[in-house]
Amino acid sequence: MVDFIRIEGSPAERGFQQGEQLKDKIHNMFDVVFHSKMFSEVTSKLIPLSIIKLALGIMGKKNIKKSLQLLLPNQYNKMIALSKAAEINGRLIYGSHFIEVMSGDPKSLYKNPPVQECSMIFALPGATSDNSMIFGRNYDFPNVLQPFQIVREEIPDNGYKNLNLTQYSLIGCHMGLNEKGLAIGYNYGRSWKKKPLDFRLKGVPATFIIQEALETCATTQEVIDFITTFTGRSNGFHCGLMDAYGDTCVVETTSTRYAIRRPEDGILAHTNHYQTEELKDANLPDYVRFKMDDMDIYPLESPIRRYEREIELLEKYKSQITMDTMKRILSDHDNRDPDDFTVCTHGPAAGTLGSIIVLPNKREFWVTDDHPCTSKYEKFRL
Repeated sequence: MVDFIRIEGSPAERGFQQGEQLKDKIHNMFDVVFHSKMFSEVTSKLIPLSIIKLALGIMGKKNIKKSLQLLLPNQYNKMIALSKAAEINGRLIYGSHFIEVMSGDPKSLYKNPPVQECSMIFALPGATSDNSMIFGRNYDFPNVLQPFQIVREEIPDNGYKNLNLTQYSLIGCHMGLNEKGLAIGYNYGRSWKKKPLDFRLKGVPATFIIQEALETCATTQEVIDFITTFTGRSNGFHCGLMDAYGDTCVVETTSTRYAIRRPEDGILAHTNHYQTEELKDANLPDYVRFKMDDMDIYPLESPIRRYEREIELLEKYKSQITMDTMKRILSDHDNRDPDDFTVCTHGPAAGTLGSIIVLPNKREFWVTDDHPCTSKYEKFRL
């Protein structure tokens, strides 16, 4: 079963409660991650771990503190309170959030990036068997993080109650549903250009932006307005949206640009590559490689193949899609042994850590704590 916590009150109170409840688990997570093969693959073996952690914290604080304080003060106050309650070194809390941005740095992508994937699928009336609305997402990330994820229920003093999936030490989240029936998911966007500016180290990580939207927005259009006018985006991301009225889209973003994809015939899918005409040039060029052990692949090969399979299955079941259909798609191995390129991802470096299905009108948030092919979905409800 997935870990669950409930936090409520002001931003600082919620952050403190999270840190207090998860203090020992957070320190264990840091210990495991910093001593993992994944971390050693992306850092120098000649530099002591203590120096690497110090440098990560300094870089994180330098690049995200000012933007976070200025643009999202509630999320900033929550993070500082979590750090105090969990007794985390002040710089390290910045560093743990900065990894999200740094791991997409084009300078490091050419060498050895950690794999960040994720899939989102959507089905609307006309495509579903009972005219319901369903939003499904696979959360794909480095395998080392699988034991350290939680479903968090937040009850803000001045904001919308929400359920979200995140990691122990994070203030932001990757997927959530709020009391208004608004569901938001996040796929990492691999952008690379400096002109126009599509990636920058300085700014607010996407997970903070998603959490802020869950607490302050009631509809898809409100999130679109919030994200597209937000001046402090750092890394690019693909934001999947579905509200209680059925308004559904994916907002593709880089640091400075955005474009919107809408469903066709009641279905929509998205992975980690830019598909709109406006942003196709933001995708990584073919010569960028991901290398680990005996792997040598183009980082967008998996997103492209997963997307093609998801659309194939959504089209196959169109007009008959149910929640069970969405589970089958999210668990799909394309009739072969699972690998880095199947919808349910099983890779040596990363895989599907959890899967989420949201029914906005029922305010239901269904989650697995591991690969959906081997795990049962647990129901949480607002």
